[in-house]
Amino acid sequence: MDLFGDNSDSEVEPFGTDLVAPAPILQARITETTFDGLLDTPIKLHEDLTKGCGGQIWPAGETLTKYLLRRYKGSDLLKSKRIVELGAGSGLTGLAIAAGCELDNTEFFITDMDAMIDLIHRNVALNGFEDKIKVELLDWSKPIPESIANKPVDIILAADCVYYEPAFPLLEKTLIDLIGDNTVCFFCFKKRRRADLTFMKSIKKKLNVRELKDDPEHAKYDTDHQTYTRENIFL
Repeated sequence: MDLFGDNSDSEVEPFGTDLVAPAPILQARITETTFDGLLDTPIKLHEDLTKGCGGQIWPAGETLTKYLLRRYKGSDLLKSKRIVELGAGSGLTGLAIAAGCELDNTEFFITDMDAMIDLIHRNVALNGFEDKIKVELLDWSKPIPESIANKPVDIILAADCVYYEPAFPLLEKTLIDLIGDNTVCFFCFKKRRRADLTFMKSIKKKLNVRELKDDPEHAKYDTDHQTYTRENIFL
């Protein structure tokens, strides 16, 4: 079977040397970033894809982190809050919040599946944030851990959690289980497939969802909206 049709008379070789080379595989490394100067001192992040794609920095994670730093750095709005980050991967967003925001009396959980837990612990220790962050296993297919579920959650952070379609119902259930009457969830994702928007349509039927650009309380901190929108990123 000819994948390129009947090209018996063609001078074009179907598998010629002009094919684009595959993207290089990210090698384990330590990255430092201030998020374009939003942090006074850079955080350090060990990126490692050995146990899954969550082990590197992704665009939606950077977008959410920059927004949160503009919104909360230099304020006391996160003090005494209970914060849960879902699907934290390498811990990028949580580490930046711990570095740049006031977290007095704040209970801050960074969570992910079992495969990412060691990497998160490593990055928390790399930045010396053991006293600010609690690393917790949170498998969306299982009940919320008692350490998190025992009290209401004030703020949920989720970046790049919309990428694996079979997990969408589990993510939706986890969000519904965690979100109470006074919970705010900052949710950022990059649209890659039609199914990603289908997930958002489903969750909008059960929760009050709106883009930050349309929310007067938050829009003034969403200063790079035009830039990330061009990359099909939604916040």
